[in-house]
Amino acid sequence: MPEQRAGPGPTAVETPADLRTAVAGAVALLCLAAVLFEATVDVLADESLFWVLTPVRLVLGAGLVAVVVARVPPWRLRTPLDLPVAVLLVAAAAATVLARQDFAAWRGLLTSAATFYLVVGVRRTLPGSWTSLGLLAMTAVAVAATTALRQSADGTATGFCRGTLDGSADVCGPDVFVRVIGTFSNPNLLAAFLLLMVPVAAGGALMLADRSSRLLGAALVVVGFGALLLTGSRGGYVAAAAGTVAFVVLSNPTRRRLLISAGATGVAAVLFLLAFTLGGSSVGVRADVWSAAVRLLVANPLGVGPGRAGALLDSGITGEEAFQHAHNLWLNLALETGMLGLVAVLAITALVTVAVIRGARAGAPVAIAAGAGLAGYAVMSLADHPANALRISLVLWAVLALAAADAPSRLLRQGATRRRGKADPPELPDPSDLPTAVHPAVRPRAQRRTDARSRSGSR
Repeated sequence: MPEQRAGPGPTAVETPADLRTAVAGAVALLCLAAVLFEATVDVLADESLFWVLTPVRLVLGAGLVAVVVARVPPWRLRTPLDLPVAVLLVAAAAATVLARQDFAAWRGLLTSAATFYLVVGVRRTLPGSWTSLGLLAMTAVAVAATTALRQSADGTATGFCRGTLDGSADVCGPDVFVRVIGTFSNPNLLAAFLLLMVPVAAGGALMLADRSSRLLGAALVVVGFGALLLTGSRGGYVAAAAGTVAFVVLSNPTRRRLLISAGATGVAAVLFLLAFTLGGSSVGVRADVWSAAVRLLVANPLGVGPGRAGALLDSGITGEEAFQHAHNLWLNLALETGMLGLVAVLAITALVTVAVIRGARAGAPVAIAAGAGLAGYAVMSLADHPANALRISLVLWAVLALAAADAPSRLLRQGATRRRGKADPPELPDPSDLPTAVHPAVRPRAQRRTDARSRSGSR
């Protein structure tokens, strides 16, 4: 048999299994792109096509089927969040049954969880897909942000205005700042979307191969921040600052930086709790909402059922303002899914924080970008709950999946050990996700040290 010559060109023959995996992975990626496009511009119909199958669920189902067709080993699809996600779904289903309501709201939560596993499937089927996902994020930010900028430039009456920073005079008038909404129904939803997607777009921009492309990506990120400012969202402003700090810290997660960040987070949480406990009306109408939500939770420890928090809060709070949720992500989910759901959500929060830190220490740019987006969103969710809207929920679960899928995972190594009977080496970011042109801030620390030694040795 003639010896195969080494050198440029293909060195391996593509098998049918490789082709099947590549095609199925591409289909899954296209389905994910369709879901994110729907979350950005809301082009698909909300009505069911058949039974409970909406267009979004149909696309998600096709993407998950493509992941199965790719024959990715089951252990490769495991994440640290699997157990708490399952517990949250069970708690929500139990609360639905106890409330004797239909499962429409529960199916919305299941749709978001399906988005989570579609993103995980894409990342595990196509390990080099980070560049494509970064481009998707940049496209989504460009569409939503430029729409918002156009609204501001044209003076479009969105119905939302900001008279004073404390919200005491938010009545639209001739000389009042008009808040933009972009492709969403209110400014806070646009702010939440940008908080999640702009860091992912920034991470994707840093991964582009040439300087001009990175410059264009950076311009889109600036446009995204500009649109966020035009939303007039006070929580969005604070959250954007928190997300920016998180991006800087995670880009070089030294022990000192992490300890300082943890301390600052603890102080901020204590101040927030003190404001809630002692501030009374100075916190605004949200204090009344939180108090009413806590009373309802004590009276209904198993939950009132998904999607019912707003109506019950309306009936228990006097005033003209209508509420759709408890204005706090964790409190709202606790109220709707019970104490078991609260435990699951707290576990998801803790586990994804650990996953982000581990991924950042390993130099995974996906973990850095996703962690910054989640940090900003978490700050906003202390006094709001944008994921009550399905489109924001889809984006939130997609970014959660990015953080969980790319962190070095003991579960993956254990699965590989049982499959092959030997331990795998420590998991590092996929080489195709770390091109040589990547910004030094998102390279692994070990790689930066090796590069420095190489440069010093060549002198």
